[in-house]
Amino acid sequence: MVTIFQYLNSEIKRLSIKEFAQAAHQPDGVIWIDLENPSEAEEETLLLSILDYHPLAIEDTQRGTDEDGHLPKVEDFADYLFVIFNPVEGSFSGSAGDFASGIEITTTQLSAFLSKRILVTHHYKPLRSTSYVTQLCTKNPMMLGRGPDYLFHLIIDDIVDNYNPLLDALDSAIESMEDEVFGDPTQRTMHRILFLKKNIMTIRRIATYQREMLSRLSRGEFRLITQEEMIYYRNVYDHLVRMADVADSYRDVVSGLLDAYLSVTSNRLSQVMKVLTIISTIFLPLSVITGFFGMNFEFMPGLHWQHGHTAATVIMIVVAVGMLWWFRSKKWI
Repeated sequence: MVTIFQYLNSEIKRLSIKEFAQAAHQPDGVIWIDLENPSEAEEETLLLSILDYHPLAIEDTQRGTDEDGHLPKVEDFADYLFVIFNPVEGSFSGSAGDFASGIEITTTQLSAFLSKRILVTHHYKPLRSTSYVTQLCTKNPMMLGRGPDYLFHLIIDDIVDNYNPLLDALDSAIESMEDEVFGDPTQRTMHRILFLKKNIMTIRRIATYQREMLSRLSRGEFRLITQEEMIYYRNVYDHLVRMADVADSYRDVVSGLLDAYLSVTSNRLSQVMKVLTIISTIFLPLSVITGFFGMNFEFMPGLHWQHGHTAATVIMIVVAVGMLWWFRSKKWI
């Protein structure tokens, strides 16, 4: 779906591709083109034929169909900036108390071409942020009239704000995992910890790359980002810095949870081995006694004694009780 907005004379109107081809080379007005899951023909017409963007940038844009897409970056092509941003999406499929294994965090790709008058956004999946900014522009046309750099800031600011619910969900998942690790951990616990760590690393990786990219956009490196708009990009950059720090702290906590799980399971295994070792140690002398009296010699002392079996049983009981008392006196059990 291709949506084209033009701001001209304090009004916004929607254009067709044919109308845009005529308006693209006019000196007046601001235009925003949003390509949501476009066809190859639409991509070729708009990006290559009309706007004449670099083939390598178009190739990176089309990589959005991959599972993870292209990593965030910004490139200066003199007349326009090519920017790739990675919105993070979270879906929850577990039970109410199973936060850790129920959260699935994935990334998508938002590609943008930002010039003096035209902003082109390209994505294959529906994005909440572009829909939100579309509503803002419809209600207040001056949002689009402030220029493509301000409009793009609105989009990425909303994308970054959408990280907060995911971080809150991960925080709840970590608390749930802490209770499980120090309560009754199972083999499934380790899989849930590793899955949780993977999600945190996804957010951290994307936030780190986008933090560096926003740092470049906010410090005056590109002339297409005006001085008036740099402060807005710095604000988004500050949000990303805090989120990257939170993701770092979550990663450390989850790594500690994994170490704690291994310690708890190792301690539990040690307790089990301790009990089995004590049992084996107690039965060792009993096996010697039964083995001694079980030898098949014809002439043995007490072989025909009437109370021999009772005496051997009593001896084994006394030996077992004596060894248990000895272990307890040494505080081994």
